[in-house]
Amino acid sequence: MEEVKPQGVRARMREAIRTELTAAAIRSIDEIGLAATTVSAITETVGVTERTFFRYFPTKEDAVLQPIEALGPSIATELRARPAAESPLQALRSAFDVAVASVAADPATITTVMRLNRSEPALRGRHLQKQDLWTSALAEAMGERLGLPGDSPAIRMQCAAMMLAWEKALVSCYERDDFSRAGEELDAAINDLRSFLAS
Repeated sequence: MEEVKPQGVRARMREAIRTELTAAAIRSIDEIGLAATTVSAITETVGVTERTFFRYFPTKEDAVLQPIEALGPSIATELRARPAAESPLQALRSAFDVAVASVAADPATITTVMRLNRSEPALRGRHLQKQDLWTSALAEAMGERLGLPGDSPAIRMQCAAMMLAWEKALVSCYERDDFSRAGEELDAAINDLRSFLAS
């Protein structure tokens, strides 16, 4: 088993600043809305410059969506590490356990992000753009597993379907106010897809 090396001091500081910026952005948008929230106000709350903010996030929307969207690269990394004997679906589902554990660990933040995502059209639009990046990252990792190009339409279709299942799982958890069910809801969404394809 590969040894996981601890983060250095600078890496921990960067992660702490990123987390504070995200928390400040979420609080501000939750209180006064996306349009009224400025990058200047976010950075003033954290005590850093706007230049520092833009080193971490290209937009305020990205800062808010960070708790969910940052999971994409981790899932792709896990997908690459899955045993070769697993089927594409098995490997994808197991890789998503990274996301399942993450949303279950911080349900309050995920609930707020989901609510804002529903109420702010600009956030929703950015979320959909980020989901497309997730699909590309997953397709590239899946292509490596299968010895096929990552931009293969068939592989992208499989990964996009998994992304839709994950989206359905998140919405179901949000509506039930229970993100501990993320794994169960994801399995249910995959079964829904299976039923549709078999019909």
